[in-house]
Amino acid sequence: MKIGIVKRMFFLLVLTALGLPAIGQNQDSTNVQSSNGKKILTLDECLRIAMDNNIQLKQIRNNTRIAKANDFQAIMNYLPALSGFANYTWNNGTGFDNSSGRFFTGGRESSFSSLNADLTLFNGLSNHYNKKATAKTLESNIHQIKATEQTVNATVLGAYLNVILDEKRLEISEDRIELLQAQLEREKKRNEVGVGDLAQVYNFQSQLANENLNKVNLQNQSRRDRLTLLQALQLDVSEEYDIAPVSVEDEASVLESDKFTDVLTQSVLYSPSLKSAKANVEAASFNHRAAQGAYLPTLRILGSYSTQYSSLNKDNSSGTPVDLTIADQYSNLTNKSLELRMTVPIFNRYTIRTNAQVARLNRENAKLNLESAELSLTNNVQQVYLDLVAAQETYKAAEDNLVALNQSFEFAKTRYENGNTDFFTYLESLNNKNRAEIELVNAKYSIVFRKKILDVYRGLL
Repeated sequence: MKIGIVKRMFFLLVLTALGLPAIGQNQDSTNVQSSNGKKILTLDECLRIAMDNNIQLKQIRNNTRIAKANDFQAIMNYLPALSGFANYTWNNGTGFDNSSGRFFTGGRESSFSSLNADLTLFNGLSNHYNKKATAKTLESNIHQIKATEQTVNATVLGAYLNVILDEKRLEISEDRIELLQAQLEREKKRNEVGVGDLAQVYNFQSQLANENLNKVNLQNQSRRDRLTLLQALQLDVSEEYDIAPVSVEDEASVLESDKFTDVLTQSVLYSPSLKSAKANVEAASFNHRAAQGAYLPTLRILGSYSTQYSSLNKDNSSGTPVDLTIADQYSNLTNKSLELRMTVPIFNRYTIRTNAQVARLNRENAKLNLESAELSLTNNVQQVYLDLVAAQETYKAAEDNLVALNQSFEFAKTRYENGNTDFFTYLESLNNKNRAEIELVNAKYSIVFRKKILDVYRGLL
């Protein structure tokens, strides 16, 4: 029995141990920690955090809720307005009692209650156009959320790219330091046994110190770019994070790209900023029509039901005045009215004319905003696509260049170690190799991120 229990406990412990990694993978990646205790941020997680934390996005979402409330109110404007009124009054003095139709002196109690309705039958189709305008404003705000998400995604992608490039440049710098350090140690040993040159030792020390300074500058730049990324995500900058690397496609995929006309067409068809601007144009046109409708007469129907009570009302049918109860007076002293009212604007100090002019100019500005959005989208897509093509061309050239410079450096290194070439030739070969490595890294990651930005514009990311 004891052996069976132990086996079952061991089995449960194994299941638990196996289950923990699977559970951890479904958790927020900001809660996942690297071996050094820092939280890990992936690119996808950064994009999600930016969507949750961005203040501008929160404001636009609130504006969308306001637009939704205004759209609902535009529907309610078709319905009649209902209002009720009730009061109770005590007077002591001289006055006129409307209920009994006579003057009184002394104390009096009275009350009045009514229910009123007001329905607009025609107001120059203002309600109709206002409803259309609020619907288009709501549509514009919904598209504006997507447009802002595009901007935020592009900002985060750019910030993330800078951090990744900083890491790659630091790796190259560290490899360079390691190589120079090894060469320095070699020259020191050669000098100690009397076959070296002290000048070469000083040269390597100088280059090593210069590269250490370059590494410090790169680290400072990396800190600045990390700060920019964390600020874009609105995370606590006092905490430390590890930025996860981005997988790079194979060479064939890196060098592939869609035609510019296809990319631009897809971007224009998807663009939420263009859809938002177009909806704003339509909303402004409806607002202009609603403002023009104020020139026309307004037709309304009004209804009222009221009743009242006064302590001065008496029943004189029996020859002796008898006080009427509140219930009797409320039942008998009722008044019903139904009114059809037409209001014709004759002169209103140019208010209607000014409102119509302002609405027309707002419509023209909305059209200009649409033209600006179209131009901005085209320019942005053109620029990103041009950067992508330039990065691909640089990548191809840098790849071939790096192969040649690696061979040249290995040859120069061997010649230098054998004493067949001077230090400056060796150093120039090393510098050329490192520059080619940096150019290749810059081009490779620029291609990856430019493709992602174009995917954002096309709605694929």
